Amino acid sequence: MENKEILTESISDLLKNNFNDAIITDNKLCFIVDKDMYRVRMPNQGEQALVEHKRNLMQLEYGKQEGCVVKAKLIRDLKENNVVDIEQLNEEKEVLIKELKKYWFILATRDSEDEKKIAEYTEKINKIQNALQDVSVDISTYLIPCLQSRLEKFYLEYITVLCTEISVDNEWKRVWNTFEEFNLVDASLSNKAIANMTWLLLSRR
Repeated sequence: MENKEILTESISDLLKNNFNDAIITDNKLCFIVDKDMYRVRMPNQGEQALVEHKRNLMQLEYGKQEGCVVKAKLIRDLKENNVVDIEQLNEEKEVLIKELKKYWFILATRDSEDEKKIAEYTEKINKIQNALQDVSVDISTYLIPCLQSRLEKFYLEYITVLCTEISVDNEWKRVWNTFEEFNLVDASLSNKAIANMTWLLLSRR
């Protein structure tokens, strides 16, 4: 599955719910795909240790591969070669986040009967969210080759494999037994699981 596709769906899910963590219960987050109920949960200590061990092994493997580069060097090379200024994009991202928070606050404190203003602020929020998503995806896409981004992707996918469950006859069972199974499934399920795991991890930090 493509990094850009995963990130786009993750951000889309986060923005759709305005980062509302009220639906997270006992460190678990439920979602539905094709009428089946799934959930992601936080890893236990054993699972956390396992995924960190696997990530360390992957770091050694990635480090041996030709073209592997650390984030700082990649950012510097992109700027020096006039490809893109990642630092500038990050500054734009921070401005958009501040703007988004401002309008969320304005909307939350607005008189609910002022429908015209509510519609106006809602439209501004949607535009800012779309711009924020575009910048975030651009940053992630340019940084895909770097070691840190590859390790973050691996960590998120592996923890999703360990901690995604499906409800079968009122019991929760693991969806994937191996990382290989996860990589073979329809991306609509795996991407949805990753998006929800991203949300859960962000909400618990």
